[in-house]
Amino acid sequence: MSIVDVKTLITSGTIIIAVALYFIFSNTASKENTVEKDTDYLITPQYAKKATGNELVKAEYVSTNDGDTFRLKVNGKEKRVRLLMVDTPEMNYEENNPMPFAESAKDYTQKLLENASEIEVLSDVGNKTDHYGRLLAYVFIDDVLLQELLLREGYAAVRYIDKPNNTLEEQFKEIEEIAKSNKINIWEEENYLQQDGFHPEVVEQ
Repeated sequence: MSIVDVKTLITSGTIIIAVALYFIFSNTASKENTVEKDTDYLITPQYAKKATGNELVKAEYVSTNDGDTFRLKVNGKEKRVRLLMVDTPEMNYEENNPMPFAESAKDYTQKLLENASEIEVLSDVGNKTDHYGRLLAYVFIDDVLLQELLLREGYAAVRYIDKPNNTLEEQFKEIEEIAKSNKINIWEEENYLQQDGFHPEVVEQ
């Protein structure tokens, strides 16, 4: 085999390896940013529709503020959306001092919404908006409830339960308890979340 042949073989092998690595890592990144289809989720769109008596409405992603608040276009109008019954740590933009896990929660929500093939919102039986004018909703991403995903990953806690907008409260607490028992993310430090909210100083000690 000539030197030219050896060089060609080495070059070809390098290209093949590079291409293979690209596909491996791009597929991994893609999976991290999308909903896992082989997981058994507790709350299906059908169950939520039946429980609330309301219909799902298609929406389009616009932007993300934090883990539980973002903007969607619903019925052709851009709306601020606040996820019902879950709370993620605050970004604290004015102080430029995000709480522990706030950035991770925001990033998780943002990537899921950005990579969604379909986004749908569902109202509960009570008020449709809060006192800030934000749309209160359950949000399904490719048929999986965003609230359930955040609770499973330990990025959110069950909070701000305002009856009668609490149809799925029991299921939410069940999902939360699993993450809490496994000490996932916000539950790593036992006293990070207290009755009056998140306490960053506990984690930052």
